[in-house]
Amino acid sequence: MNDLNRLGILLIEDDEDDYLITKREIINIPDRDITLDWVSSFEEAKERLLTSQHDICLIDYRLGEHTGLELLQYAREIQYRTPTIILTGQADHETDMEATEAGASDFLVKTELNPRQLERTFRYAIKMKQTMDGLREARDRLEAEVENHKQTEANLVAAMAATEAATAAKAEFLSNMSHEMRTPMHAILGYAELGETDIESTSREDLAQYFSLIASSGKRLMELITTLLNLAELDNGHKDFEMQETDLMEIIQAVAADHAPQLHAKQLTLEIEADKAHYTVQFDIIQIMQVISGLLHNATRYTPSNRQLTLSLAPAELTNSAGNTIAAITFRLSDQGIGIPENELESIFNAFVQSTKTKTGAGGTGLGLSICKKIIEGHHGRIWAENNAQGGATFAFTIPLTQAVAC
Repeated sequence: MNDLNRLGILLIEDDEDDYLITKREIINIPDRDITLDWVSSFEEAKERLLTSQHDICLIDYRLGEHTGLELLQYAREIQYRTPTIILTGQADHETDMEATEAGASDFLVKTELNPRQLERTFRYAIKMKQTMDGLREARDRLEAEVENHKQTEANLVAAMAATEAATAAKAEFLSNMSHEMRTPMHAILGYAELGETDIESTSREDLAQYFSLIASSGKRLMELITTLLNLAELDNGHKDFEMQETDLMEIIQAVAADHAPQLHAKQLTLEIEADKAHYTVQFDIIQIMQVISGLLHNATRYTPSNRQLTLSLAPAELTNSAGNTIAAITFRLSDQGIGIPENELESIFNAFVQSTKTKTGAGGTGLGLSICKKIIEGHHGRIWAENNAQGGATFAFTIPLTQAVAC
């Protein structure tokens, strides 16, 4: 664990004047014993990254013919674990996003540097590194335990395959969760520290904004945790479904009303088609509403403005576990969006998987469709996706009209 009172800092900056300015702000950080090393060229920086033992690495965005983003890419290739912070001459949201996606811990504007800001940024970056190191250690322990199990059970080929799959899922879980929790946790810690350290000089309006941002980030974390718990219950078979005979069309209309503001914001029309006014089906109202809401949310999100969504209900049939044909109903939601690669039509229903057409790095866990699938399968039905001939995609599910076996 790093000693926050003693810091070794590597500054990669090709402009000597900027180096001197940055150095002045760093050495004025109070109550810290700081060692600062300066590298002025891209090639020398690459060599130093291979042997660096620093606590923090500051990288200028412009490095001669190269950029700090290129150096971040190299750092990722060599698995450089030291927290990296990009320095730039002006505030630029796009550059901020590029730096974050490239692996930077933070993004600072040179003209706004001050000892207090630097101390807070260094402290947060080191704490986040400690958290990530802890996650990696936990993953390594899990992998080691699985490896030991594989060695002792080498003769059980099927068991080994299942264990390897579990290990991959756990590693993917840690990777996804650390990514998803980083942004809201960054906001919570950052604004909490601002409120704590600047409470005497901060206006009530600014404090109110801090609390609002902390609350919204906390809600995002809570939603993520709730989704994970819901998935865990479905995975373990502990989710109790409360089956009721209900008009499915009424449920659809209620969900459509909830999504009306989002549809209106993008000027999307929702056309509902059914060959009769009422469909009485036995299902868990809350769970099926969650499925319909999730599918409608995705269709709205990935369909361009001024387009149409089409939702339909139609009679269908299913084959039950005994091989008998039973009456069912099929729900279909067609959009005019970006579609889905053909080789991903099944995999997008797996946990933590997102389509390559929608995986932009702007958020999302890839859990929504996985939960939808488990809910529909809990109703003895099936769910699938297909591409439309005229463009866009259709998500559909079929469930029995009557649940013969209690879930």
